[in-house]
Amino acid sequence: MKKHTLFQGALIAALATSAIVVVPTVQAADSFSDVDVSKEYGAAVKDLAERGIINGYTDGTFKPFADVTRGQAAKILAGLLQLDTTKVENPNFTDLKPSDEFYGAVAALYNEGIATGFADGSFGVNQPITREQLANMLTKAYQLDNYDYDQTLPFTDVVKYSEAYYAVAPLYNNQITKGVTETTFGLKETVKRSQLALFVHRIESMQASRVFQEFKTHDFGADYLEAFSYNNWTEDQEQEFFRIYSMNDGVKFEALSEGSGYFVLTGYTIDDEGNYEVVESQKYKIVITKVDGKLQMTCQQTDEIAPSTSLFFEEDLGFNPKHIKLTTAAGHTVSDKVYAYQPFEFEGWDEESIPKGASYALKLMQAGDYIATFSDDAGKTVRVGIHAETDGYDLYTSHAVEMSSVFIPTSEVGFAVTDYKIEQYTGAVHDHKIIDVTSSPDGVTVNRAGKGDAIFAIRLMGENGEKLYMHGMIYELSGVTSMYYELSTEKEMNGSFR
Repeated sequence: MKKHTLFQGALIAALATSAIVVVPTVQAADSFSDVDVSKEYGAAVKDLAERGIINGYTDGTFKPFADVTRGQAAKILAGLLQLDTTKVENPNFTDLKPSDEFYGAVAALYNEGIATGFADGSFGVNQPITREQLANMLTKAYQLDNYDYDQTLPFTDVVKYSEAYYAVAPLYNNQITKGVTETTFGLKETVKRSQLALFVHRIESMQASRVFQEFKTHDFGADYLEAFSYNNWTEDQEQEFFRIYSMNDGVKFEALSEGSGYFVLTGYTIDDEGNYEVVESQKYKIVITKVDGKLQMTCQQTDEIAPSTSLFFEEDLGFNPKHIKLTTAAGHTVSDKVYAYQPFEFEGWDEESIPKGASYALKLMQAGDYIATFSDDAGKTVRVGIHAETDGYDLYTSHAVEMSSVFIPTSEVGFAVTDYKIEQYTGAVHDHKIIDVTSSPDGVTVNRAGKGDAIFAIRLMGENGEKLYMHGMIYELSGVTSMYYELSTEKEMNGSFR
């Protein structure tokens, strides 16, 4: 798999036949009478001219402020992207015929979803291209995204979250455009030859720093490839390690930051009736490193299972679970190579949504049934049953905090319980008692009395006709029993059926 960059030969081939090259005679870069090489655009023109990518006019000028048409821009961009401009579907623009000079380039860009026409059915091939139109084409052509979704641009003429915003922001962030002034992008202004030279020059610099890997459909005997990622975010959830792009003939991956993640690649064949059949499905691991300041990316097939993380909070357990002992459900000690337990940091969370007290993350790397015994420095302990299973790609966990009985104090009930009625078990699944209920002046205790997972409901009654309903469930995980319940008043119960 090769890295895709803009090769100089491709640039020369693309631009040597475009509108920016007017005559075949190469004009010396430092002799353009109307180019100030001390300016940024002049330096770009000089560099591209010295490399034979652009030329000037026979009168010794470059005409840096002459307009570029939409047809000319299409020809340049199609060449830069090395698109096939011969085998194209006709976009049926009213101002373009297959015999026209710019037909192949415009059709190729249209087929790729990069260029569009106007509402009247024309492409506007001879109209000057605006900076907004070129921004849209470049952003789509180079699949640039704005990673800072809430970014405020310095341009007052670009409305935040507008279509223009999503076209201009990636160009601005990649230093491809700086605007016509510090505060104006100039959406409706036409693109000049000097600006086009700048765009080409800056795109070369940008592409040289990007790192891609591609997977082609024909390598898998497929008609269509699809990829989706796993564990592809930095710890602060602000940045992906890599980005996936769909192409007509495969998928492409771009390295964004150091780290590692996974993706699943699935290949399909498609018959004449549009039916899909899977011919390939494989998991890959991507590792992205930085060497001498440049990102490098490797993709390798893997059978690794992406680990699963469970969170445990002091607020829920009633004490700080700073210590853990992890065993299998059969009681065997688990190696610390299989799990990791450490404090959890709520980076980027709203303060109101963060649980009070200490929080910990238990990361498991292997499927199985486990029992975690949490403890603090004061001797408090609790057991938690954990079940971890995999779908072949990821590990998924569920857990149950040990609780085979619950005590509800009278202060929580709101009255002294003088009687109770167990309303139901889980349908007729169990023919034996699942729970026992005892009451006292202090409150009500519910104990597990039989085996099996079950849902139950209890009606608690007071001497003055008070009623409170307890809805709960008992379940077992890895040999650990847990109980969950909610309390509802009679008013809440009646309202729930309206």
